[in-house]
Amino acid sequence: MKQSAKDLQSVVAAIETQAVNVQSFLKIVRKYTAPTELTPVLLREFVEKIVVHAPDKSSGHRVQRIDVPYNFIGEIEFSPEYS
Repeated sequence: MKQSAKDLQSVVAAIETQAVNVQSFLKIVRKYTAPTELTPVLLREFVEKIVVHAPDKSSGHRVQRIDVPYNFIGEIEFSPEYS
């Protein structure tokens, strides 16, 4: 029974952390509701990092994957044609 309580406490802590992260991200979003240009400051506030993978030419076309994890919320999955 003690192990179950500890497991539940870690699940609750993870959910609370996720809620705080979402709130932090939304605070940034509200600050920039209608940006007119992409500035370095705006980019640094939203984007954690940009990962550019090696190009793949196996299909006959050059395809290069780029991952963009955002601050506080991580990566957003897009439909396959944008991957």
